[in-house]
Amino acid sequence: MVTEADRIIDGLGGTSAVAKLIKAPTSTVHSWRKIGIPEARLDHLKLAAKAAKKAWPVAKVRH
Repeated sequence: MVTEADRIIDGLGGTSAVAKLIKAPTSTVHSWRKIGIPEARLDHLKLAAKAAKKAWPVAKVRH
Protein backbone atom coordinates (compact mmCIF):
# COMPACT_ATOMS: atom_id res chain seq x y z
CA MET A 1 0.00 0.00 0.00
CA VAL A 2 1.33 3.42 -0.95
CA THR A 3 1.01 5.95 1.87
CA GLU A 4 0.83 9.72 1.73
CA ALA A 5 4.39 9.83 3.05
CA ASP A 6 5.53 7.50 0.24
CA ARG A 7 3.80 9.71 -2.32
CA ILE A 8 5.41 12.86 -0.97
CA ILE A 9 8.89 11.38 -0.59
CA ASP A 10 8.84 9.70 -4.00
CA GLY A 11 7.33 12.80 -5.60
CA LEU A 12 10.23 14.87 -4.32
CA GLY A 13 12.84 12.48 -5.68
CA GLY A 14 13.11 9.69 -3.12
CA THR A 15 14.49 9.16 0.36
CA SER A 16 18.02 10.42 -0.28
CA ALA A 17 16.85 13.48 -2.20
CA VAL A 18 14.44 14.47 0.56
CA ALA A 19 17.09 13.94 3.23
CA LYS A 20 19.47 16.24 1.35
CA LEU A 21 16.69 18.77 0.75
CA ILE A 22 16.00 19.19 4.47
CA LYS A 23 19.49 18.30 5.72
CA ALA A 24 18.24 15.32 7.72
CA PRO A 25 19.64 11.79 8.04
CA THR A 26 18.44 9.38 5.37
CA SER A 27 17.29 7.04 8.15
CA THR A 28 14.94 9.73 9.45
CA VAL A 29 13.25 10.17 6.09
CA HIS A 30 13.13 6.41 5.58
CA SER A 31 11.32 5.98 8.92
CA TRP A 32 8.59 8.38 7.76
CA ARG A 33 7.48 5.79 5.22
CA LYS A 34 6.24 3.68 8.18
CA ILE A 35 5.33 6.25 10.82
CA GLY A 36 4.22 9.12 8.59
CA ILE A 37 5.76 12.56 8.29
CA PRO A 38 5.50 14.53 11.55
CA GLU A 39 3.46 17.73 11.20
CA ALA A 40 6.39 20.03 11.98
CA ARG A 41 8.61 18.21 9.48
CA LEU A 42 5.84 18.32 6.88
CA ASP A 43 5.71 22.11 7.15
CA HIS A 44 9.52 22.26 6.91
CA LEU A 45 9.47 19.95 3.91
CA LYS A 46 6.89 22.10 2.12
CA LEU A 47 9.00 25.22 2.66
CA ALA A 48 12.20 23.47 1.55
CA ALA A 49 10.50 22.11 -1.57
CA LYS A 50 9.19 25.57 -2.44
CA ALA A 51 12.63 27.13 -1.90
CA ALA A 52 14.15 24.47 -4.17
CA LYS A 53 11.44 25.18 -6.77
CA LYS A 54 10.13 21.62 -6.56
CA ALA A 55 6.45 20.98 -7.18
CA TRP A 56 4.61 19.68 -4.14
CA PRO A 57 3.34 16.17 -4.98
CA VAL A 58 -0.40 16.32 -4.37
CA ALA A 59 -1.85 13.88 -6.89
CA LYS A 60 -3.73 10.99 -5.32
CA VAL A 61 -2.49 7.49 -5.96
CA ARG A 62 -5.06 5.36 -7.80
CA HIS A 63 -5.36 1.67 -7.16
